Amino acid sequence: MKRIFISIAALATIAMSARGQSDSLWNLDKCMDYAIHYNLDVKRQELMLESTSQDHLQSKLDLLPNLSGSLEHDLGAGRVLDRGTYQWENTNVRQGDLGLRSQLTLFAGLQQLNNMKMNKATYLMNKEELDALEDNVILSVMTGYLDLLRNQELADVAEKKVEVTRQQVERMERLVEVGNESKGKLLEVNAQLSSEKLAHTRAKNAREIARLNLKHLMNLDSHTQFEIEKPVLPDPSSVAVPELDSVFQYALINLPQIKSAEYEIESQERFLAIQQGRRSPTLYANGMLSSNYSTGLTNPLDPDPTNPTLDYPLDQQVKDNQYKQVSLGIQIPFFNRWQTQTDINKAKLSLQNAEFLYSSAVLELQQSIQQYHTEALAAMDNYVSAQEAVANSDEAYRFADERFKVGTGTALELQQARNQLYESASDMITSKFVLIFYTKILDFYMGNDIVL
Repeated sequence: MKRIFISIAALATIAMSARGQSDSLWNLDKCMDYAIHYNLDVKRQELMLESTSQDHLQSKLDLLPNLSGSLEHDLGAGRVLDRGTYQWENTNVRQGDLGLRSQLTLFAGLQQLNNMKMNKATYLMNKEELDALEDNVILSVMTGYLDLLRNQELADVAEKKVEVTRQQVERMERLVEVGNESKGKLLEVNAQLSSEKLAHTRAKNAREIARLNLKHLMNLDSHTQFEIEKPVLPDPSSVAVPELDSVFQYALINLPQIKSAEYEIESQERFLAIQQGRRSPTLYANGMLSSNYSTGLTNPLDPDPTNPTLDYPLDQQVKDNQYKQVSLGIQIPFFNRWQTQTDINKAKLSLQNAEFLYSSAVLELQQSIQQYHTEALAAMDNYVSAQEAVANSDEAYRFADERFKVGTGTALELQQARNQLYESASDMITSKFVLIFYTKILDFYMGNDIVL
């Protein structure tokens, strides 16, 4: 068994060196960065975040007064109203109005302030949702990456199994040629070789499917050359499973999906305050600056207004006809068919729903961490058991191999021992990757970066 796995390690090292010379090698960090950058859901969430950022900015600007300008120029003929003299006349006239208007809401039940705070909470909620989405992409890529590594190791084991059986076939052929073994034993070993070639083909197919799944997670074109680095994985015997309560307490405070649910509650609280503020009177201030001009106006400096001789330039008319106004007003809501109270009641329901969503997110987090922690502990026990199974299967295989060589054992017994050995080795590989997977998830929930 030791010789077999030393050979497997040597083959893996050679394959790793060959892959290291390729420009298409992808390590885990590169895979995660690529997946986040090209993930369409992440891009859509980034657009949503930018949109809520604009809403937040606009809610701040809504606290400022507005300002609008107007300019109107008329050409009249016949009986028209002269805006300069405010008389109806039968004449041709060119006239116009221009001005500036501004309005500022002084108080409206703090609706504008609460709207600004609501939009800020919504922006932070979407930011946390973006982080949560990126975390999901990272965990999915890590899962696919480890699955590909596992299937690569299983394919290597299956390949080595074929190579060992092929060597036995060649040895059996030489023994048959010299008459030391029967042709029936050679046929049995050839049948074993065919069966193990089939298992190797299935292992290679599983490896390529795992590679394709990882490429799909990364949104990478299926025709792109893709080889991953084979990192030096930690020794499963030295892997420590963190305490359940410490993982949960850290995740409860720092995990983005929990923060997102908290900001959703804050957003709904502000929305409720906005609806309640609609009951309040609205106090506002208006400002206006206007003027007008008309070709029918007479220059007030003309010595004989009944027979004017002085020109009255339009720019001078605009200066002379200025009108300024500042006003304060108040609007008091009396009755709007109970619409305000209905909106307040609905806002209260939305707030309760946000609180339920937060409780659900906390419960889901607790259950997930408990499951991951239990799976990690089980994987650790499975790995220890798999190590013992490999050691026992190795002894059984060596014993069956020695019996077969001296002619006291059958090819069927050797095949069964070999199958048991490689089955135990496959179980150990699987349990190793399962243990690494769940401990990495728990580390991730503890705020540690995923590093292989």
